[in-house]
Amino acid sequence: MIVFIRSDDRLIHGQCQTKIIPLNKINRVIGVDDETVQNPMLKKVFEMAAPSGVRCTVHSVKEALEPIRKCCVNDKRTLIIARRPSTLLKLFQAIPELPKSINCANIPQSKEGFLIRRDIWIDPEQQAALSELDALGVDVYFQQFPGNNGPEIHWKDEKGKH
Repeated sequence: MIVFIRSDDRLIHGQCQTKIIPLNKINRVIGVDDETVQNPMLKKVFEMAAPSGVRCTVHSVKEALEPIRKCCVNDKRTLIIARRPSTLLKLFQAIPELPKSINCANIPQSKEGFLIRRDIWIDPEQQAALSELDALGVDVYFQQFPGNNGPEIHWKDEKGKH
């Protein structure tokens, strides 16, 4: 079962290892990132980053669809993680039965855009993806990690401001 979906430029890192994975009792992580898959060193680092006992794989968007579909119906508590909401949009378009919630964290500043929070930069591509996710009924909330005492900021409340 898919229990957590996250967008974070860092993919799997300390907060995932110490907070998100234990809090959600995750035993399977599926990374979706074309760049990481194409770089053998990054791929190996990603796959070794999960805590002991947690299976961790990374796939291209196309290759991720089958393992994600399997995790939708099995009992493996699964985290799906991608660098950008635009990648997650492709998954929601292909697999509409995914849980309708995305936790969005770090997106570094790039081209034109705006800040949602000090660590989340929304460029036009991500803004379009967030709007499409919203239209699909997906609740996107911006929070570093659950329980960080910061308020959740939801795209549905922010979209009209930008």
